[in-house]
Amino acid sequence: MPIIILLILLAFDHQIRGFVKINVKSEEWETFVQTLNKFGDGGVQAAIAMILMLAGHLKKKDSLLRTGKFGLIAIISAGIIVQIIKHIIGRPRPTMADKGISSLGPSLSTGLDSFPSGHSASSFALAAVLSAAYPKGRYIFYSIAVIAGVSRIYLDSHFASDVFAGALLGIVVGTFFVNRTIKQQSS
Repeated sequence: MPIIILLILLAFDHQIRGFVKINVKSEEWETFVQTLNKFGDGGVQAAIAMILMLAGHLKKKDSLLRTGKFGLIAIISAGIIVQIIKHIIGRPRPTMADKGISSLGPSLSTGLDSFPSGHSASSFALAAVLSAAYPKGRYIFYSIAVIAGVSRIYLDSHFASDVFAGALLGIVVGTFFVNRTIKQQSS
């Protein structure tokens, strides 16, 4: 099912972008969305994970320390995987597409690194780890991840399919570390 959704989004990326630019984008929202975009920043996410680790260390709570540790590892892992995929695929960002650049293929050039969204991948990786540790907060964690992803579309940094693919990747990476945590607790 996720592959079908991704293919549909790929087919309608330019229409979705056009809709957002014409019907949603406004000066009033710009500052607000720029602020929301910070939730997808790897540095902000890493700081959250390190605060959890520090709190776990100071309070001598292994579960808090482990959540921060696996959250940080998930963010970093998602970031590394995203960068590899981005540069293998070499998809132009929306603003590059405006310039007529539409080729795909391996590239290290700036602007040819749209797919998948790193903000989405790291946001969803952290949300998966935090949701496993604190299930009552899962709606909040995933809502923040969605907001970070949607902000990338609004700010014209990514197409909808980039954000969706990043979210899927983040969930897979985060879930991998959640399962690893569960295995460590069992042994």
